[in-house]
Amino acid sequence: MLFVCVDALRSDFAFGDYGADKPLFEFLEREGTAFDTMVAAASSTTPCVASYMTGTYPPDHGVLSLRDFSLAEDATTLAEAFAAAGYDTAASVTGPITDDTGLDAGFDRYDYRERDTTVYTDWFDEYRRELAEAEGPWFEYLHLWEAHVHKDLPPDAGGDEIDYDAAVRGVFEQLQRLLEVVDRSETIVAITGDHGEAFRDGTWRHRASIVGFNQVPIPFTDKRTRNVRSDVYDQYLRPRGIETEEWYNALRKASATEFPNAFHRIGHGYHVYDFLTRVPFAVAGPGVPSEGRVSDQVRSVDIFPTLLDAAGVDRPEVSGQDVLSGSIEHRPAHVRAVGASGERERWLDGVRYEGWKYVQGRNRELCQLFDLDSDPKELENVADEHPEVVERLRSIVDEHVARERQLETTAVSEGAEQRMTSRLEDLGYL
Repeated sequence: MLFVCVDALRSDFAFGDYGADKPLFEFLEREGTAFDTMVAAASSTTPCVASYMTGTYPPDHGVLSLRDFSLAEDATTLAEAFAAAGYDTAASVTGPITDDTGLDAGFDRYDYRERDTTVYTDWFDEYRRELAEAEGPWFEYLHLWEAHVHKDLPPDAGGDEIDYDAAVRGVFEQLQRLLEVVDRSETIVAITGDHGEAFRDGTWRHRASIVGFNQVPIPFTDKRTRNVRSDVYDQYLRPRGIETEEWYNALRKASATEFPNAFHRIGHGYHVYDFLTRVPFAVAGPGVPSEGRVSDQVRSVDIFPTLLDAAGVDRPEVSGQDVLSGSIEHRPAHVRAVGASGERERWLDGVRYEGWKYVQGRNRELCQLFDLDSDPKELENVADEHPEVVERLRSIVDEHVARERQLETTAVSEGAEQRMTSRLEDLGYL
C-alpha cells in the first residue's frame, strides 16, 4: 500500500474546482473512490497526521498541537497495524513530523527529509527507483511539503499561475510519475491532505493587505504590524470581550476572490474554515469500489479503518469508520485551530455537522455558526439567529474538549521541546 499526504492540500484545488485541471485526481475518481469533503481534525499538521494515523481524535491520541506532540502510548498507528500483519513498513516525511512526536511507531524505516529535499531533486528519482523494486507486502507513507506556505514550484510554473495552484499541479505531476512504477493491480494507493491553506491570490490588493497587516516594521521598535495587532488584542480587546474574527470576516467579504480564502494572512492553523480543514481523500486499487467522486462528509479519522479494512488487516475499534464498505454514517467532524505558539487561550474548537459549522473560543466568548448550504464560504455568522443549533453543537464540542482536559498526556522532554522549537523556526512557523 502507498499512502501519500500532500501537506496543505485543499480539496477544492485538488479536484480542479478552482485553478488548473488535475489529471491525477481525475484518474483516482475514475479508478477508485474520491471523497471531496473529508474534514481534518485540525488546521495544523501534527494533530492532523496523528488523527489519520490512529483513527482517533486528539483527546484520545494525545497530540494536541505543534507543541503538545507526544503520541499516547496506547495509540495504535497504521504502521503498527501493518507491521503486525507482516508488512514491511517505511516512511519518508518532512515538516514537523519528526521522530520526537512518536509518529514513527511501527515503521521499520523512518526517513526525515530537510525542507529543500523536494520532488524536484535527486531524492525523488531515487525514491521512485526504490519503490519500483519493493517486494512482498509493504506499507509506504510519503509526506510531501511542496504546497506548504513557502511553496516549491515546478520548473514550468508560469507567471499567470497562482503559486499555490502551480505547487499542487507540480507535485501531482510528480506523483503521476511515481504511480507509473507501482503495480496498481496489486497495490492500493491512497492520497490525502492533512489540512488546507490560505495563500496569496496573485493580486496586488491581497499582497498589500498581507504586508500591511503583518509585515510592516514599527519605527523605533523590533516589532512588526502582526505583533501590534496581537498586543492590542491581548491588552485592550480580549479583556473587554471583543473578538476580532467577525471583523476579519468582514474583510473576507470585501476581498471578492473567486475561491474561499483569507484576506489578511496566508498559511493555516489560526481558524477552522473549510479552506483550512476540508481536504481530499482518494483510494484506488484491488478491491476498492469505483464510486467516482463522493461528496458525503467524511473525516480524517476515517482513513485508519478504511485503509486497514481495504487491505484486509486486523485493527482495533477507533473513532473512525470504514467509508468504502457500505453506507457512510454521518458523524460529527471535530475541528480545532491551535496555531504554533502553544498559547491555549488562542485555540478554537468546533464541529462540522448536519450542514453547520460551529466554532467557539477556548476560554473566551467567541461563538460562530455558519450555514454551509447557503454560505459555503463561511462569511455570515448566524449564531444569534439559530440559538437552538448553537446549543446543540456547543454540547458536542464541550464534551470533546472535556475529554481532552481529562487526558493524561505524555510529557515532552526538554530536549524534544527545544528540537521542535528549532524545527518550527526553520520551517517558518515561528
